[in-house]
Amino acid sequence: MTLEVTQILAAAATLYGVGGGLSVLLQARHMVARGSSCDVSLRFLATYVGGYAIWLLYGVSIQSAPIVLVHTLGLLTGAVTLAVALRLRGPLLRAGSWRQCD
Repeated sequence: MTLEVTQILAAAATLYGVGGGLSVLLQARHMVARGSSCDVSLRFLATYVGGYAIWLLYGVSIQSAPIVLVHTLGLLTGAVTLAVALRLRGPLLRAGSWRQCD
């Protein structure tokens, strides 16, 4: 591949990654609008956030600005969405008293 094609692919991948990272905020908005996080798996969100954290560490280790950018954004938006889901479930320290989901 020529350098130009590689640069176009890198830019496209970065833009797609930014869009993907931001898309989880749609789930947070949905939960807030419904007032419930019962339709969301907390384990999935925790795994999602953990994946972004690992990729962010990798990006930092190889000093790749696009990887760091995309995964910082994904980590932050994923953490916000996870926080919204946890808040809607009730007090975190009393998980046994979380509002039950049908």
